[in-house]
Amino acid sequence: MKKYILNILILLAFWSTAALSNSVRSYNFNSLENSDSSSIKLKALEHFINGSILDLNERYADAVEEYRKALMLDPSAGIFYALGKDYFILNKFPLALKNSKAAVQIESNNIEYNLFLASVYKAARKIDSAEVVYEKIIGLDSTNVEAYYRLAAMYSIDKPIKALSLYKRLLDITGPEWNVLINIANLNERLGNVNETIKTVENLLTLDPANLELRKLLIESYLKIDRNDEALNMINEELNLFPDDLNLIEYKGKAYIQKKEWELSSVEYMKIVQSNEIPFNSKMQLATAFFNQGLKDSTVLPIARNILEEVRKDSADWQVDVYLGQLAGIQRRDSASIFYFKEAASKAAWNAEVWVRLGGLLFDSGRFEEAVVEMEKAVKNFPDEFVINIVLGLSYSQLNKPAQAESYLKKSVELNPNDITASLAYGFTLNQLHKDDEAIVNLKRVMLIDPDNIQAMGILGLIYDGRENWSESDKIYRKAVEIDSTNAMVLNNYAYSLADRGIDLPKALKMSKKAVEQEPDNSSYLDTIGWIYYKLGKYQEALTYIQKAVEIENDNSTLLDHLGDVNFKLGKKETAVELWKEALRLDSENEKIQLKIDKGEL
Repeated sequence: MKKYILNILILLAFWSTAALSNSVRSYNFNSLENSDSSSIKLKALEHFINGSILDLNERYADAVEEYRKALMLDPSAGIFYALGKDYFILNKFPLALKNSKAAVQIESNNIEYNLFLASVYKAARKIDSAEVVYEKIIGLDSTNVEAYYRLAAMYSIDKPIKALSLYKRLLDITGPEWNVLINIANLNERLGNVNETIKTVENLLTLDPANLELRKLLIESYLKIDRNDEALNMINEELNLFPDDLNLIEYKGKAYIQKKEWELSSVEYMKIVQSNEIPFNSKMQLATAFFNQGLKDSTVLPIARNILEEVRKDSADWQVDVYLGQLAGIQRRDSASIFYFKEAASKAAWNAEVWVRLGGLLFDSGRFEEAVVEMEKAVKNFPDEFVINIVLGLSYSQLNKPAQAESYLKKSVELNPNDITASLAYGFTLNQLHKDDEAIVNLKRVMLIDPDNIQAMGILGLIYDGRENWSESDKIYRKAVEIDSTNAMVLNNYAYSLADRGIDLPKALKMSKKAVEQEPDNSSYLDTIGWIYYKLGKYQEALTYIQKAVEIENDNSTLLDHLGDVNFKLGKKETAVELWKEALRLDSENEKIQLKIDKGEL
């Protein structure tokens, strides 16, 4: 028996590599002595050594078979451990876990076995179990660096405070070790412990004073707590060595922003915007940051504009035009705002909001013909967009094209029946098109929403007056005047209705004077007061006002007709006939004017 043992020991010497020695070391040789089944254990040892040799040759599946044979002869911790390791290498985690747990059950305080078991738990994603084992190892050996490090790494994922505590204990064991310090710095960064981050990074820099990434982390930490001057000193030192480092340039710009030195900041950020290395989205984030600041501080708007225009030089993205358009609008550069929104609409024809903004700008600027052109394009893509329809309809109305306005205003009312502006405009347009029944229905709907709506009352009054339904028109006008006794349009229309009928002329004159005082150059209001004076027989006063009305609007048939009547009353019959003829030219179907011309008198 002694000779057999000697042969095995010679074999061990022949395969004296570190890996084989480590594997064999885990086998319990002491059990060969004092055992009645020593030959069985020797046979187990033979299989164990064969498995170890196969491991050296990376024949792990064959090694498993040898270890399994050894295990049947001698179920010792070392064999379970070796078998577990090979199953782990072969990615058979359940079997690796089963055997590593068996090894620990036999030798529960063996650090090596416990470390391996924790590794298997972690690989099998049983993190809680792995953490328990690492905690056990630390309890067995409070100086075990590997256990501290691995457990801290796992805690870092969702238990950063516990991880930080472990790294600090590890630092007591290792001293100022780089990997430990860098993990402490990262955790403090995550936890927002800026002052702690600064202390740790300063320690790291004593180990590696030229480390640029560490210096950047320190700069960033300084900036977080507004130690801007210290940050700027470090930034300038690094920029002397790395003048094109965009991170450093960005930090410098941020430092100046925090110091409220926007001009200096823009110089740095402009370098970033002009760089081809920076993606468009990053440039836009930068530009919008200045834009948003400009909303709070108008002195920053010119800087935001410069940055946006610089971004635009190298981009065809519609968003840049939108921001420039908004900025121009804030600065009341209406033409520039319209230009940029037109550009945005051409680049993003699919974006309804861009068209809406463009339509609103054109309409508010009184550029109705352009609004029609652009909104006709928009409505083809967005036939059910309320704002596009109403802007198009209102623009046609402003151009005195009620036939073209009608369908778009009708659509806008269908899309938003509670919108008063749409309903009013539609009602007015229907009145212009002599579709009074529809107009009345629409305007009454407005008054259901807003019973005191003066504009709706004014249009309804006109319609009923035109139908000679004076009881209804007077009732509406009286109510409107009660609600707002200063509304020039209502005062004028009510006064004209009374004058045309020749009743309550003093009341009509009083109302008309109020309207003219508010709008002294409104040709309709001037005609009304002139017509009241005419009805009162005060022809010279009538001439003064109606003549002025014609000077303002010389292509209005009604005004010319009235001026002809006044001249006739003043004995200027030839002048009167010429004026009636001009009025008839503008309103060729007016039989009343034709009759006066034929008779040569009123």
